[in-house]
Amino acid sequence: MNITFLIGNGFDLNLKLNTRYSDFYKYYIENDPKDLLSKSIKEDYEMWSDLEVGLGEFLKDIDESQIEEFLDSKSTLERMLSEYLTLENQRVIVKDEKALAEEFKKKVLNFFSDFNSLDKDQYHQVVSNTRGQINYNFITFNYTSVLDTIISIAQKNCKPFGNHSAGGTGYNDAVIIPHHIHGKLTEDLILGLDNAEQILNDKLKTNPRLTNYIVKSAVNTALGEKKIEKAKQIIDSSKFVCLFGLSIGDTDGMWWSYIIEWLKRDGNNRLVLFINKNTNVQLSGQEKIRFRDANREMMIERSRCDVSKTLSAVQNKIIIVPNSKIFNLENIVLEEKENGGK
Repeated sequence: MNITFLIGNGFDLNLKLNTRYSDFYKYYIENDPKDLLSKSIKEDYEMWSDLEVGLGEFLKDIDESQIEEFLDSKSTLERMLSEYLTLENQRVIVKDEKALAEEFKKKVLNFFSDFNSLDKDQYHQVVSNTRGQINYNFITFNYTSVLDTIISIAQKNCKPFGNHSAGGTGYNDAVIIPHHIHGKLTEDLILGLDNAEQILNDKLKTNPRLTNYIVKSAVNTALGEKKIEKAKQIIDSSKFVCLFGLSIGDTDGMWWSYIIEWLKRDGNNRLVLFINKNTNVQLSGQEKIRFRDANREMMIERSRCDVSKTLSAVQNKIIIVPNSKIFNLENIVLEEKENGGK
């Protein structure tokens, strides 16, 4: 049985890395100000998904004769992105490996600590009925290797990573090296759209000279590493899927749809949304419930499902956790940049 975390840029931001789009934009413009995209790309995007959507919007003014120029420019953007994030990634310092391993282990094994009593009971019931190893899996949408480093340290120092009992028998549990669905900084980095409909140019939506290189699923399929299939297998074998640090943007819509369908499939499946938006913890029961319901509806909308038809089927299976400290790690610090920036 898997307990699976889908990880986004919020994980790196939580560790104080400068991995926002706005951080990268400054580097990109300074280092390549004359490229096709750099002359048109917007400074005021808030999230990486906004940049990806922006690529589809940019294409509305491109004709077929400019496809190769656009793709070359996109390659330059990706190379610059890899360079910038590599510099940020190199700033990570582990203060104490053993302490980090124990810290991470404690956080992950107690991911349910902020659930309400009803959801905690359901979690303990699922675990007590799991006659076999529980794998803590991570599917990361990030290119950086910070999470890989942390989990490698945890694997080395925590043997076993965890344990549980079911039917009077004890089982050892494991943590698994992250699965990079969109590649890594130096390997198969993928930046693009969820589907061809996000290309705002009817003449280009069906042109394989473009779609084969900008639609994420097409790129993943062409690379032949079966990353999509592996991620779906991990989700299919999970009882809990937890989203942390993800904007739940339109350019990864296929995954939100897949997760909602997975949620419907089994009465014991649960989706956990860690919402970190400096949200005030409501004193009013009414406000707390409204906050939960709004985020549940948002998730269903982003999955492109009919809210009115889907909400009743999954509402009580989506657990909302605001302002979690689950991945606040004291044993990770950052080297200061040479220019004195944070």
